[in-house]
Amino acid sequence: MSDIKVICTSDKNVALTFTWDGFTPFHLVDIEGIYGIESNVVTSENTTTDGSTYQGATAKERNIVLTVEMDGDYKENRNLLYRTFPIKRTGTMQYIEDGEAKTIDYEVENILPGATTGVVRDYTISLKCTDPYFKDLADIEVVMASWVSDFFFPACFPEEGVIFGHREAELVKEIENDSGADNIGIVVIFHADGAVKNPAIYHAESGEFTKVGYTENNFTMASGQYVIINTYTGKKNIYLLDGVTQAEIENHKNNYGVIDWDAVIERYGTVINEYLDEDGDFIQLQDGTNTLAYSADEGVNYLSISVYYRISYLGV
Repeated sequence: MSDIKVICTSDKNVALTFTWDGFTPFHLVDIEGIYGIESNVVTSENTTTDGSTYQGATAKERNIVLTVEMDGDYKENRNLLYRTFPIKRTGTMQYIEDGEAKTIDYEVENILPGATTGVVRDYTISLKCTDPYFKDLADIEVVMASWVSDFFFPACFPEEGVIFGHREAELVKEIENDSGADNIGIVVIFHADGAVKNPAIYHAESGEFTKVGYTENNFTMASGQYVIINTYTGKKNIYLLDGVTQAEIENHKNNYGVIDWDAVIERYGTVINEYLDEDGDFIQLQDGTNTLAYSADEGVNYLSISVYYRISYLGV
């Protein structure tokens, strides 16, 4: 099991690495709650019908329990545990096996000591994951429409002129989700290079759509504006970015070189949920093939569209 590594990082960026081999400064003895997933299945019974009727199901929260040991510097290492796992706070766990990493967010439930004497002393750390799914470390970006530069150095300027760029657009994109998980949120980025009226994105398999603006309450994007649709559970909102440059957005990249849209929204975003078409919904990815398409009532050719997502996993 020496190929397994667990890295826990607090919301204050204090991190600890646990491995099976050696003390660094802790030795990982055991880890529970990372394999598989449980659900709450709701059924109803009828006195005239055999068995029961299925009503629905939800995934249960995940409880991850780490058992770790230390063999020296006891007071210093205890304090390190308390800084890494402060109660009433959150953190992120990376689970790495055979070079493949997955991540999950958690809330600290407790830190309990085992043996308090002797050379080797152990602790049990209990973490609650209200979102029970493991995820990839970084978002995947799917570009549906964008402007591509055709200008290169060294440059020459013939009499017939120079094409500085062209627009590439695919009205339909397929995203494959073979993880077995449903209801995976996405972040949709609309960027306008001209006036765009009532932009929308559609999920073909479910027939659902998210549209910003409708007949009784039209919404028109001006050139340079961004509209961001976040469909993650607990974060479902529509935001407007006005007067924000691409360079300012690029300043908010994470450690993996991908734009951190949560940070961008927090800094620049204004909620515009009043323009959400009430006949629509916040679309999410489902298990299997997900066919996405976009449209606008006017100015669709002025749109650049990207979709960001992370596949959820039932276990590691």
